[in-house]
Amino acid sequence: MNLKSNKFSVDFKRIRSIKAYRSFLLRHKIKLSSLKTSKDLLKLPVTDKASYINKFRPESLLFKGKVPPMISASSGSSGQPNFWFRDDKQEEVGGEIHRIILDKIFDINKKDSTLVVICFSMGVWIAGSYTLSSFRYTARKGYSLSVISPGIDKEDTLNILKNLAPRFKNLILAGYPPFIMDVINDAAKEGIELKNRKIKIITSGDKFSEKWRSDLLAMLNEKDMNASLIGIYGSADAGILGHETPLSIFLRRETLANKALGQELFGDRVGPIPALVQYYPSEVNFETVSNELVLTTKTAMPLMRYNIHDTGRTLNYAEIKNILDKHNLTKKAVKFGLNYWKLPLLILSGRTDVAVTFYALNIYPENIKSSIEDPRITKFLTGNYSAFSKTSEKSKTERLYIKLELANPKINGKKIHRLVTNVLVEKLSELNIEYRKLRSAIGKKALPVVIFTNPNDNGLNNINERRLLSLNGKKPKVILMK
Repeated sequence: MNLKSNKFSVDFKRIRSIKAYRSFLLRHKIKLSSLKTSKDLLKLPVTDKASYINKFRPESLLFKGKVPPMISASSGSSGQPNFWFRDDKQEEVGGEIHRIILDKIFDINKKDSTLVVICFSMGVWIAGSYTLSSFRYTARKGYSLSVISPGIDKEDTLNILKNLAPRFKNLILAGYPPFIMDVINDAAKEGIELKNRKIKIITSGDKFSEKWRSDLLAMLNEKDMNASLIGIYGSADAGILGHETPLSIFLRRETLANKALGQELFGDRVGPIPALVQYYPSEVNFETVSNELVLTTKTAMPLMRYNIHDTGRTLNYAEIKNILDKHNLTKKAVKFGLNYWKLPLLILSGRTDVAVTFYALNIYPENIKSSIEDPRITKFLTGNYSAFSKTSEKSKTERLYIKLELANPKINGKKIHRLVTNVLVEKLSELNIEYRKLRSAIGKKALPVVIFTNPNDNGLNNINERRLLSLNGKKPKVILMK
């Protein structure tokens, strides 16, 4: 399988067999018969869940209506899950990508025994089952590799690290960034030796800072920041879309000290540094429309100019080289695979349809809005809110924060705070299946830190970082921002 082809082609003959898409184009007065080559792609309307996926029966979205062997689900903003289908070809692509990561980034010898511990949720969500199938593919390619999948059960994971992992030469931990950090922290507390052995990390779902990467790898005594921890960019809609490479990590880390490079890549940004990943244009085509990423895939449920509602942009390989030349970084970049990773780059800034990402799950604006409109608490609040997640510098634990504006600053703080928190947890658990499962798995760590702010004090725009950090690991208290 040649994933490094630079061409994306659209098989319109195959697309014509998709009943839903034929109907969709008829509504837009477009005849599929008029579409001949990949250049005609731009003639097609942009789609998304609301305008396309949710308008048709799932089987009508599939190639020839044939139901593939694997199905995953994702929580929708309304609380109803979306079902996503994938075939053997899609799993083969995922397997080949993981093989490339093992071979070209982790430098794992095929003959050396390797244990893969999958700490992604093993329920209906895509990350766990897709990672499992990908590593099974890699094993069939001749790697001496064994896989165990405890999911987000920390007790099982720690038991594996203590009693099974020492039997293998290499260890790969695959999971959500905050859960991986929790596991490594707790392993250290329990005296489980993870340092001074070949340990590699694969993450997905949550963006993380370069400081987070450095802190985690330092805990493992790992010095190579560019080839030890790789973030995968994917979605339930389309599977694996791209991944970090030594080159993309090099570029991202360089922006920490090189403000001119950061400006070149990210522009005038507000908030966390964007993620950088490279992708395989033979399998997915990306465009940027109104600052949002629009993709076309060849998956079992083909997505044509599909708006995934991630914000960002792309750079082709020539543009990457020009930027490196401009900042005198080309010679340095060669050491990190510039001449090998001849792939386009995705700059991922965030999402437009998600209020906050927490432990890799999406919490939608509708989830929070419905929660604060509950009759038990709506009279105490103005309806204005903001939400974000933050990792404690001290404990390295990720927490969910929800800031709510009080209708009247003089209300009974402790009593109302307790009521609002309870209602939020209850409603989020009811409306978001993934949050409910996460709460069941990690307990109190899933509970939001609720912060009250007074009207007209700009508290929803100016976050008092110092006071927020003081909350980490402690019982939430009422904070009236002044």
